[in-house]
Amino acid sequence: MPSRDLIERVRKALGDRYNVITAVGRGGNACIFGAYDQAGQKVAIKVLHPELAVSVAADRFLREIRYASQLNHPHIARLLDSGESDYLLWFAMPYLPGETLRQVLRREGRLAEDRATRAACETLDALDHAHQHGIAHRDIKPDNIVLSPAGAVLVDLGIARAIATSGDDRVTRSGFVVGTEEYMSPEQAAGSPDVDGRTDLYSLGIVLFESLAGRPPFSSVSAAAVLDMHQHEKAPDIRSLRRDIPKPLSLVLARALAKSRDERWQTAAAMREALLPFTQGVG
Repeated sequence: MPSRDLIERVRKALGDRYNVITAVGRGGNACIFGAYDQAGQKVAIKVLHPELAVSVAADRFLREIRYASQLNHPHIARLLDSGESDYLLWFAMPYLPGETLRQVLRREGRLAEDRATRAACETLDALDHAHQHGIAHRDIKPDNIVLSPAGAVLVDLGIARAIATSGDDRVTRSGFVVGTEEYMSPEQAAGSPDVDGRTDLYSLGIVLFESLAGRPPFSSVSAAAVLDMHQHEKAPDIRSLRRDIPKPLSLVLARALAKSRDERWQTAAAMREALLPFTQGVG
């Protein structure tokens, strides 16, 4: 949870634009605050961790996320506003009713086949739109998917890329940029500089696996061990952990989790089409 000092600093820095009410939590790259804008609409404000912001070129970071804010899709949380105030880098998104997929999995353990694949298809719809505009998310994980009444909504699109492209060497070497190890693609785990949209399809495969099985395919107390597994160890067959999953769905997952980018689904649209038959409980 953000410190009391930080919330007071955010209130002072953004007081002329937002009424910051409460600290919501702390994510991998930013602290999250609940606020109201001048029109009385509830928003979520994310402030980059100060220790990260000092290693980021603010003008370039803001230029990158403003590019991402042009995306308009029902399954993407829009970036409403962004800026630098009192040396704090921040951006604002609409408040989304509902829980993150992470919160749901913590409570329920795993999801029914149709519910899990439906959330995946809605996320893939969002990714297809982003990828067509040249933007890969790079940090797909259950924390960044909100299960709202209108369906799954992808948050923080463009943020990981903005940090990666605007950060200095200290950021590039740090854990801030690489994403979350349990969900990283082999090319991200290897530090490849040329990741593309197929990294998101691998990461979403991990999320779907966890949604169905109740745990991700690779886990260890050692982050380095998990990164090594992503690069070298074949993912288990989902049916070894959940016997009611139909074989065609296990094959869709296996292709998403291929180590080589060329052997994965090549587009979000193709992966979505393969998953659609399972969203109605077929199989």
